[in-house]
This record gives sequence, C-alpha cells and structure tokens, in this order.
Amino acid sequence: MNPPNILLITTDQQRHDAVGVNGSPFLTTPNLDALASEGVNFERSYCPNAVCTPSRLSLMTGLFLSRHGGYNIGTTAPDKTRFLSAMLRAGGYRTHHIGKAHWHPWNEDSPEKAPVDELGTPWRDFVGFDTAEVATGHVTWGVSRHYARWLERRGINPAQYNRITRLFEYDPNETGAWGMPTAYHSGAWIVERAAAFLEGHDARQPFFLNLGFQDPHHPHAVPFDFEARVDEAALPPPISSAGDRSTPEPIELLRSGGINASRYRGPFEVAGNSGAHDWKAYFADERRSRATRAHYYTMVNLIDRQVGEVLGTLRRCGYERDTIVVFTSDHGDMLGDHDIGQKGPVAYESVLRVPLILRYPAGFGADTLAHPVSLVDLYPTLLGYAGLPCPPVDGLDLRPYLESGEVPARPGVRAEYKEEPDRLRYKAWITERYKLVVYPGETFGELYDLAADPHEHVNRFHDPDFTGIKAQLLLEMIGDMERSEPISERPSRV
Repeated sequence: MNPPNILLITTDQQRHDAVGVNGSPFLTTPNLDALASEGVNFERSYCPNAVCTPSRLSLMTGLFLSRHGGYNIGTTAPDKTRFLSAMLRAGGYRTHHIGKAHWHPWNEDSPEKAPVDELGTPWRDFVGFDTAEVATGHVTWGVSRHYARWLERRGINPAQYNRITRLFEYDPNETGAWGMPTAYHSGAWIVERAAAFLEGHDARQPFFLNLGFQDPHHPHAVPFDFEARVDEAALPPPISSAGDRSTPEPIELLRSGGINASRYRGPFEVAGNSGAHDWKAYFADERRSRATRAHYYTMVNLIDRQVGEVLGTLRRCGYERDTIVVFTSDHGDMLGDHDIGQKGPVAYESVLRVPLILRYPAGFGADTLAHPVSLVDLYPTLLGYAGLPCPPVDGLDLRPYLESGEVPARPGVRAEYKEEPDRLRYKAWITERYKLVVYPGETFGELYDLAADPHEHVNRFHDPDFTGIKAQLLLEMIGDMERSEPISERPSRV
C-alpha cells in the first residue's frame, strides 16, 4: 500500500464542546459533524499544555515540554531536527504549511517574522517544511506575513478594514464586529492557498499539508458580514464557581485579576492574562458573558465553513480516500467557566480538553472512542501510517485503537504547565475517572472525581477519603514520566 497523504488542520483555542457533535446543538458545524461521523471522534482528547507554543511543539515532536524544552510562549524547542514535518520530508513526503505556526517566539529575530516579498513567495525549508506560508497573531493583529501580502495583491488596504467595532468599552476579549469581510478573512486565505497546493500537487508523491487556522482565539471579533451567528439565548450558562471547594490560591487570583501582582508571576505577564482582568466581574455581567461567548462560537461556525471548503477541494482532487485528515486544536478556552477567561495556569477540562477527529477511509472505519488520548500521540501514529520509523517519544501509536478498538495500555494522559522554571507550574494526570494536578514546590494541588463531579467543583486533594486514590494516581503519573525519560542505546555490558 502506498503511504497516505496527511492533512493536519489545527485551530487555536478551540474547546472540545466547540463542535456541534460534541454536545453543542446551538452551533452550526455540519462539516465538522460529518467529519466526526465519517471518521473517529475522540471524546477524551487532551492537549499537553494550556498555551499555544508548548502545545504546538508537543504536537510536532511527540514530546512533552519537559522533553522538548519550549515551556511557554516566547520560547522554542532547541532541537527541531525531528519535527513531524522533517521526518515526513525525509521519508519522501512533499511538505507544506499554511497559517499559524507559533513554534518560535515572535520577536524580531524569529524565523516567523522573516520578510515576505511582494509576490508572497512561500518561504523555503521552514522547520522541516519544503515551503511555508505563515501568518502570526489573531484577527486585527493577525494581518501579517503571507496573509497580509495576499490581501495587498487583491488591492485590499488592511488599514481600511482592519478594525473592530467593539460592543463594550472595556473588554479584554475585544468582542465585536471585524471590519474585514468574510471573503478576506485569514481563513479564506488558508482555503485558497490550500486549494492551490492540492490542485498543483504531483499525485505520485505523498503530501503533508499543515493548516493552522488563527480562530477562535480572542479577539472575539467576527467578520461584519458573516451571517451564521450563534443565538445568545441558546447558550447554556458557563460553569459557575459558586460550588467550587478548596480552590488553590492561583485560581482565585486568576478570577480576581490579581495573578500578575502575586508571587506566581515571573518577568513576563502570566500567559493568557495580560493586564489585570477581573474575570469574575466580567462574566458576572450577563450581557458581556453571553455576547463574548456567542461571538467565540460564531467564529467556530466560520471555521466549519472554511474547513468544509478545504475538504471539498480534497474530494474534488481525488485525494479523499487515501488521505488521513486530522482536525484538532492546541488548547481550549475557559470562556467564563469557574469565572475565568481565556487560558493560562489552569488544568480545568475547559482548557485542556480539545476536539480530535481522524478520518482515513482506506485505513479505519467510523467510531467514537472514550479512552483518554493526548495530542503527543499524533506524532507516532502518523509516522506509523506513513511507514516511517519513529524515534523515542512520549506519545503512543494509536493505530491499534483506531483500527480494532484496542485500548492503549497507558491508564491516563499527562499535561504539563510551566509559567517560569521557578514559578507556578504543574503536572496533571487524567484518567477515565480522575484528574490529579500536582504543583511542584507547593502544598496545594487538585484532585477531581470526573465521574461524580464532571464540572470539577469539589477539590479532593486533601480529602482523607481520597488518600489511596491520590497515591495510585501519583504512582501512575510517575510511571508515565519514567517511561518517557530519554535513554541511549546499550550495545554491550561494558
């Protein structure tokens, strides 16, 4: 059998429930729902980190941040020689990237801030990709790099359209209408450039096409002319913090806007919490809460339409049967759950649990799978389908689970967070029933019985009735950490 093509579609900051089929009937996501019904939809898929760069590096390396080293935004992985793109290219694949990457800091020396010529010529040899077309940022601050050149070549002056008509004067989510028409949205650029790649590809060579959509990351601003809006009245309320018990101090500080004035902050503002946002007060305002959440989910409706266009091009070009399509996101968004906004040093389901759908008509059938899996598992799984050797990684090859329902031997999945090496950090272990969160150097922690308490209200970390369960979860997590420790080959006894 010839190696399959691989189409990896990644959104930014999309929660697991931000797909209609995942429990949100107020959404209009027919394309993602169809993809889930035609492929394998993972009910319990977790990102390895709650902010962009570490999670994206983990997806592309199969390693946790404790292995690849890129621990927060503004950092990177020192070694990118084994990026998924590099491995596939070395194995004979034509590799191309379009959209958000965020594998590097966005300072002036970053490879992602390199100049783009007036023709928008793709960069060559970009982190294992033969060619790449990149945009950095989101919405108004995402009109950059190749996307900006694409607009200019169409006679569009970004300054004319690139503004948000805000609904509220003070709003860290910047909820409102984006002056950019839907036809010139960054997703429309991705759709067009993906079509150009697929239509011009030589089918004798397998391809790896990586698409990085910038939404539904804040600003929660929707193109002014997009009509498939989510009805605010149809939205369920966010998870309240009223029932939360034994909440760790940093979570309380995140709610109140005090995290950046606390001992947990390092030299930079805490990820996902720039400024001093009193999230509890923000989401206690019913008008603000409903509006910003409705705009967020409307951005998902737009993503669905754009993904549908990409999948339509894949079908039209004759690649559908022999292409592994992966749809996922780097992390979620709190969206007011537990009276917290956006992301950062939290381990709630809202930010760690993400959508994950795989479709490969020539390789496996449709199914819904419930055992916890991690985005680090994509690396060995995709290399396995490509018929290529996989270096030692933290992820597991999910092919047996996809093809025959053989549940992975690993009892849970790990997530890690590091704001700074000497500041707030955690390691989380998530099983089918429980979630344990350990903060090195601190006496507090979190332990939730997800079966009895799916909204994670009651923290059992110091509950004597859960001492045995906590010990078992700690042993499982330590075992998983030991399993992934790097080792060299041992060719002889001496």
